[in-house]
Amino acid sequence: MNIAAAELWLSNKLADIYEPSEAIQMASMVMEKITGLYGGNRAFQRAKELNAEQEQQLKAYFIRLEQHEPVQYVLGEAWFYDFPLYVDGNVLIPRPETEELVEWVLKDVQASGKPVFQKTPTDADRTNLLKVLDVGTGSGCIALALKRKMPLAEVWGCDVSDGALNVARRNGSDLDIRVDFVGLDFLDEAQWRQLPTVDILVSNPPYIPLTEKDSMAAHVVNHEPHKALFVPDQDPLIFYKALANFGHHRLYPQGSIYLEIHENLGAAVCRLLDVAGYTTELRKDLQGRDRMIRASKKL
Repeated sequence: MNIAAAELWLSNKLADIYEPSEAIQMASMVMEKITGLYGGNRAFQRAKELNAEQEQQLKAYFIRLEQHEPVQYVLGEAWFYDFPLYVDGNVLIPRPETEELVEWVLKDVQASGKPVFQKTPTDADRTNLLKVLDVGTGSGCIALALKRKMPLAEVWGCDVSDGALNVARRNGSDLDIRVDFVGLDFLDEAQWRQLPTVDILVSNPPYIPLTEKDSMAAHVVNHEPHKALFVPDQDPLIFYKALANFGHHRLYPQGSIYLEIHENLGAAVCRLLDVAGYTTELRKDLQGRDRMIRASKKL
């Protein structure tokens, strides 16, 4: 079976399960992984025969995709902010709206004039120019993207899941990006002593009420970690309350909190933060949905 035939076979098989455009995209991703050829390079070699190992890998990937396992988990790779991350079932698959949250942070830091963007051959772990903490770091995507773009910032990430921390540390090592990843339960205030005082607090915390689980896509509910997705119906803002409280204790006076939110809870999260003494800005994502908030400490 040559490359062209293999890609056509896979996209046709997947079209019985997924939308046709999604099936084509997934087939392309699988073939890139199997052959190491991207886009036009693969088209130029479309007549090249797969070897026995590649054909076996193709069939193994299909079996997993047939069970609605996300293609990023199947391939062990997801792209975020122009770099590849290892992902597995211990972490959420990074979403485009989270890239928008990162971009908001970067633009604000750039506007502030803090000299954290230049690259330097020296050790930049203790510059005292800017300190950032990513709460519920998962794959480390936010923390690693911020550190990659701001080499002279000091960046930490924390998570309650040992499996997620293993993934985040693997990504940091693979990418040669220095982020300090800390294991703790952020909802336990007694554990906050393990964390630094920072200029920026950023988080994409769990925020989906459990009642919404039945209406969600099977590939999300059946494969992505529930601990990173869901919150109790009776207290859907539990993490935002903790983040606001942490900010009072461990956020520098002119510091800010950047949050990803449930599109239906923007007003509620803003009210919570306003009452807690922050000035808030609610921002829509590129799809026009309320998905991000910046909360600044009032001086």
